[in-house]
Amino acid sequence: MNILLISTFEGGFQPNTIATAATPLIKAGFDVSILDTYVEGIVEEKISGKDLVAISVPLFDAVHAGIEMAKLVADKNPKAHITFFGQHATINANRLAGKYSDSCICGEWEQPLTLLAKHLSGDKQDKLPGVLSAEQAVKGEVIPPHMSRNHLDIPSRHLLPPLYKYPQKQINHLLESEEIVGSTEIARGCHHKCLYCSVFAAYGGKVILVPEEIVLQDVRNLVEGGMTHLTFIDADFFNAKYHGIKILRKLHQEFPQLTYDFTTRVDHILENKETLLEMKDLGVKFITSALEFPSEEVLDAVAKDTSVKDIEEAIRYLREVDIKLNPTFIMFNPWTKFEDLTTFRSFIEDNQLGDIVDPIQYETRLYLYKGSPLLHKDSIKKLDLEEHEFHYDWKHPDPKLDELYFEMLTPAEEGIFKRCCLKC
Repeated sequence: MNILLISTFEGGFQPNTIATAATPLIKAGFDVSILDTYVEGIVEEKISGKDLVAISVPLFDAVHAGIEMAKLVADKNPKAHITFFGQHATINANRLAGKYSDSCICGEWEQPLTLLAKHLSGDKQDKLPGVLSAEQAVKGEVIPPHMSRNHLDIPSRHLLPPLYKYPQKQINHLLESEEIVGSTEIARGCHHKCLYCSVFAAYGGKVILVPEEIVLQDVRNLVEGGMTHLTFIDADFFNAKYHGIKILRKLHQEFPQLTYDFTTRVDHILENKETLLEMKDLGVKFITSALEFPSEEVLDAVAKDTSVKDIEEAIRYLREVDIKLNPTFIMFNPWTKFEDLTTFRSFIEDNQLGDIVDPIQYETRLYLYKGSPLLHKDSIKKLDLEEHEFHYDWKHPDPKLDELYFEMLTPAEEGIFKRCCLKC
């Protein structure tokens, strides 16, 4: 059984999703290879002769590229079984299976992919939990996401392109140095239920911890691969506060020169001031936080459970302790009024963020993907919505806001992620 795992985009980082998928497949005795089109391009010869082709779609930006790869595989290797996996495979399972693939993995992918591979190789399985077949999808059947625990293992990074092929412009800007950046996670999912967030849509508030020894060994392997700075790509690092600080302490003891960043909410910054002081000493250089927009109306609309006052207090505190803030925004959203843009400029100036904000954050726009909890809100239902296969385009009630957005919009640039975090 020859298996190809394909990644198209993971926010410009080395693709963690296919690295984690590969390990149990290799241990089960399968011949596994990978293709990361983000750095390798489309290598057609890798497609030929494969029995199972699994395409990773962890982010919304990977969905359409993943579909194009599925079409190519179907054309070049029609005997291959094609499946999708990853967060947006869970969200879009019934839109992918049957039309673009032979199956789709819902939820955690390691065990379902391995069982699917065994099933296809002749070792017939009575049940394939988490695997939505094309036949089921065509009938409109919906299956629950596979949310097992104790299934995680050390990612097979030796299969992936080297870390130096994944430069991170904004990280280098914040650290004022050229770094070799790696990424890992200490947990999957998120306890919080921000309405725009695809982590909430896929995990429903569940969190699955990655065992400490797996994280530590993964980081050792990344360091061996040349990594000088580590990004924790968790939706929120403080989903597992004590888990995370224990890991940071051990990493700092083993790799005292290694530096870190992670993502967390404003309220967690305020709740964990003493912990953040220690984290700074352990090598944490900056924190990414989704500030959304400095407007109570916007924060309430997306169920952020925080306030503009909280945001400003968190910014002040991080400045006091010399941890940089990497703020992200949903600059264009249905609740922002034209006059709010002046307030936004003042917010940036008053909080001394002008030299820190990634310029791409000034042109981010709310994505209304299918499956988004926001679609149940009355304020969204009232919008002029245009339906597409995987999302809805929306028009702002004030046409001037949309005109400004399209005037500001720059062409997509390779490696630039126009999104609020690494899990969208």
